[in-house]
Amino acid sequence: MVERMPPGTAAPMPRRTWWLIVLRGLAALGFGLIAIFWPGISLAALVMLFGAYALLDGAITLGLALRLPAGDPGRGILTVTGIAGLLIGLVSVLWPQVTVTLLIYILAAWLVLFGLIAIAHSLQMKKQVGAWPLSRGGILLLVLGLLLLLFPNAVAVAATWVLGALALLIGGGLLAFAWRRQQRDSMIL
Repeated sequence: MVERMPPGTAAPMPRRTWWLIVLRGLAALGFGLIAIFWPGISLAALVMLFGAYALLDGAITLGLALRLPAGDPGRGILTVTGIAGLLIGLVSVLWPQVTVTLLIYILAAWLVLFGLIAIAHSLQMKKQVGAWPLSRGGILLLVLGLLLLLFPNAVAVAATWVLGALALLIGGGLLAFAWRRQQRDSMIL
């Protein structure tokens, strides 16, 4: 059986993978809402919450990477993203007594890494999806990560809201992307 797609579209992701993107988006939205609407959360609880989110995101991302074909260029990027999420999550969960400055540096490094990976991945995905705003989100993550690295004490007070807002942006973007991929997959004749 020959599958046909509309002109100018790339091959779809395997049908069973879009829901993993939905899980990543929902995890990010949940973390973002808790970080924004629970401002009295203690630093230790914030570290644990961030660590749990990073572990969940890393595991789901690795699961998504393993479902892609071995030759897919996105598989390597997703694997690096998943491993980075797992490592940062483990550090946050195993050492919750980390100082505010160290937490901000970990968060900043994660934002810079995730921003660079998102920019690189969006350049690869541009041919498949078109004008997908992931690269703009990647640039935003990169800039915010660099600001956190340069001015850690100035942003320590707002770290919870910054982290929550970023998680909401990432979650919304992932849900929009999953919806677009699911719609594109359903266009196969």
